[in-house]
Amino acid sequence: MKTNFLSIFRPMLLVFIGFYLTFSCSKLNPLDEVELTVNNDVTKSPILIHFANANSSSTNVPGDFNVTISGKNANLVEMDGGSTNFQASHGLLPLYIVNTANPSTTNPVKFNVYAEIPGFAPVTQSVTITSDSVKVIDITAIEYANPADGTSVSVSQATLTNGVSNGDNFKTGTSATMSETTTVTIPAGTKVLDANGVAINANQLTSNIVHFSPSSPTSYSAFPGGFNPTNVVDQNGQPINNGEGINFVSAGLVAINMKAGNTDVKQFSSPVKVSMEINANTTNFDTGENIKVGDVVPLWSLNEQTGQWKSEGDVTVTTNSNGKLIANFETKHLSCFNLDWYWYGIRTCNRPLTVTLRIGPGKSGYFDVTLVTPNNQYLAALHGAYLTDGMRVTFPYVAQIPQAKIVISSFNLYLNPRLPILAQTNLFNPCAQGAIDIIFGAPATPDIVKVNINISGKCSNKNVKILPSGWFYLYDNTDAMAGKNPWTYLYLVNGVINFSYGSKITNNNGVLTIELVNGHQYMVYSWNNNTWYSSGLFTLNKNNFALPAGTGIVGNSVYNAGTNTLNITGTFTPNCK
Repeated sequence: MKTNFLSIFRPMLLVFIGFYLTFSCSKLNPLDEVELTVNNDVTKSPILIHFANANSSSTNVPGDFNVTISGKNANLVEMDGGSTNFQASHGLLPLYIVNTANPSTTNPVKFNVYAEIPGFAPVTQSVTITSDSVKVIDITAIEYANPADGTSVSVSQATLTNGVSNGDNFKTGTSATMSETTTVTIPAGTKVLDANGVAINANQLTSNIVHFSPSSPTSYSAFPGGFNPTNVVDQNGQPINNGEGINFVSAGLVAINMKAGNTDVKQFSSPVKVSMEINANTTNFDTGENIKVGDVVPLWSLNEQTGQWKSEGDVTVTTNSNGKLIANFETKHLSCFNLDWYWYGIRTCNRPLTVTLRIGPGKSGYFDVTLVTPNNQYLAALHGAYLTDGMRVTFPYVAQIPQAKIVISSFNLYLNPRLPILAQTNLFNPCAQGAIDIIFGAPATPDIVKVNINISGKCSNKNVKILPSGWFYLYDNTDAMAGKNPWTYLYLVNGVINFSYGSKITNNNGVLTIELVNGHQYMVYSWNNNTWYSSGLFTLNKNNFALPAGTGIVGNSVYNAGTNTLNITGTFTPNCK
């Protein structure tokens, strides 16, 4: 029986936009003859992939890059307009499931997302679609030059002699948030090989290594492949748990990527040695106690391009010359290597755990509710939920572990998640507990302005109203500079809200009403038919002002002090014939 993880990822909002999306038309005068370029196809299962930097303090964010969609049902995935040339823009990738597919819990659509983002470690994420509803998925990436808390990086170069190593050691560094290192040793005389096992004739080797802590929320939010993989096989290549997936409990992960010249190194002629240090304050999922010398941890490798995890056997914990716990293993191929215990039908309590949230009357907000081990290793979570006082969060199944705790944290930027920690429970037995209360405060309420947005399309000399459909995004630059979640997502179908997240949004006869923060700087985005549209950066204030210069939008904002309401009216020019 598989645990259901409630993962409500950060959708966004979009306000006054429309730019050449999919349009529906309603004639204001039925005698007018109007012919518009209209796409009447109904999209299925809109999916927005958001790639983000795991380090929220870095100014470098994923931009435009190619994305690979692979896996079991990759042929059912496309971008808007039917394109299968998957390209992210501004770190955003809108996807759809083809209309002939009918995803359900019994017939899910499964595929893998893989991207090599310049300046970042490669990212991969398995996606499972079980309905036609809108879904937003965040994928966070580790920047080599500015690694996130709880990670360490080694970016090194070495000399090869016609593709043969002279004997090299690559070691990750340490920081205030990451004291464990990983060392990769390549014996002299070892040939570097490509994915097909062919020797690479090159004279320079570039090595990029990232070590992920299992107990840092910022680190494990960026774990390649996530903690609930479905494509998992044993050492013989046979599916584990009948392909239904398992749940990882990690002791650490290392991602190793190398290039010989411009060719990816995937294999070696001789085994290379990997030594991963393990924090002594890591819970052994088998025993419930801190890990120690002699403990055994399963080892897994990840094929990043396909999203498949494969068992590599077990590793016995020892110590190194510095007295630190360490896992040593050898490999003839490169990938992500994860030290993980796991659970699914076995090691699962068939009893729900209900958490009652005591925020305080009148207070609410977006939070994460996470079940973790005594040493903060991820077990399960409800991400980014809008919670109010007295609300209950239920984990249908929990891991069978002697002790765990609930951690409550603010849902700011997913890439710098669950910080600060607002509250946590004492340790308890999740199988025996059944229910638990947690008391914490909510952030202070900002100076909110009610904003009504009435944006419509207008064809020249035609009396017609254009109602937009598609993804819209609002970017809060002020929150971004403060390390908070800057995005709100909105998905419209013929001018009607189908999906929204990030602010309170209502829709009345085509007028969107949302709550924005006085004094914050905003920018509006839209993406359609492989084209990116955006407004200029503007400051929301309690005054009348013109909309900033953008792509095809004109309009004005009028403030009503009596009702603390800003009314935005604007028009755009769609593709009209």
